[in-house]
Amino acid sequence: MVDSRRTLPIVSSDERDPVSRLADGDSAGVIEDLERQLAADPADERAWLRLGAVYLAIGHLPEAESALAKSVGLDGDDVEARLLLADVCSRLRKLDAAAYQLIQARRRAPEDPRPHRQLGVVFLEKGLFEKADNSLAEAWMLAPTDAKIPFLRGLVADARSDPATALTHYRRAVELDPESIDARCTLADSMAAMGELAEAARQLEAAQQRDRTSTRIAQNLEILRHALRQLEAHRLIGNGEAAFERSTLVMRAQLKRAGHVDDGAVRYVRYRAALVEAWLAYDGDCIDRILAILPDPAAASATSGDAFEVTVVARSGTAERADFGTGAMLTFLREALGCPMTRASELYGRMLREPSPLVWSGLRLEWHEVELGGATLIGLQVSRVPIQS
Repeated sequence: MVDSRRTLPIVSSDERDPVSRLADGDSAGVIEDLERQLAADPADERAWLRLGAVYLAIGHLPEAESALAKSVGLDGDDVEARLLLADVCSRLRKLDAAAYQLIQARRRAPEDPRPHRQLGVVFLEKGLFEKADNSLAEAWMLAPTDAKIPFLRGLVADARSDPATALTHYRRAVELDPESIDARCTLADSMAAMGELAEAARQLEAAQQRDRTSTRIAQNLEILRHALRQLEAHRLIGNGEAAFERSTLVMRAQLKRAGHVDDGAVRYVRYRAALVEAWLAYDGDCIDRILAILPDPAAASATSGDAFEVTVVARSGTAERADFGTGAMLTFLREALGCPMTRASELYGRMLREPSPLVWSGLRLEWHEVELGGATLIGLQVSRVPIQS
């Protein structure tokens, strides 16, 4: 948006600047002075610009559009007038007219980031996401410290269903303007949607420090904290078999109890379905370890994972639904560890790249071989790390 108040001059015997006069409610006086000036010189394009800016400042959009159109008609090279007229047209939902004014402004001032940025907003509102991002990228090249630009690019990426790119832009916006509450709240919303509840809560806590009067921030923060408490309480390791049977993995994969399986000195309770199995070992009544197995990884990869409703970021950077095998393993890790889905995805990726065991939050993740029916199966096991005395 353009700050219309910056264009207001002193035009009468009242020596206060027009911004102060408007703040004091003297919009009528400012308008009267400008209309008197225009009656004496109707071809004064700057006076029309100022009148339009006043009308815009007080929200009289049709009058602002009329005055600014006259200013542009008298001096088509005035970039400020075109920017203000585009702002008014956007607010009136005349998006094609706004785009035209901004393209003309950009043509006359190619090094000014404002026409590029504002045109990106108009393209976003029109649903032209590629054009929107291209315009904002040009604005970013001209104004790399403007935090509004990566914020807007994040909105475009969200509209294009590209959450990974959106997160990158929102993070950059917060880095450039740590005081921006909108940027922090939007970043928190995006993180929460990706399952990164702890980091989302941290962003809302930072936003709340800057605005302690916002009930929306307080309510969303409490929702996140409750979700985090619930996630930790439902961590399957250390819980009982009843908790496991209520888990998303069991429900979505339709796992059924299928007796016991011995693996050396360890006896597992076996749950199985056609494409995934889960074996549980106990310490007393509490689950001590869980082994997740894909008996036929190729078949699991070729099967739709819609049952798990897990979204992953592809190599192209776009978001897509995970296949059955990936959805099952990520759901297993999220529930076994009691962690956000993004953390489960990160840990699963590390295990695929580097198959050596790793320890996270007191739990050990490792690939584990078992023999079943004459075949060797490899599963991902999560177990408690023994407490050293």
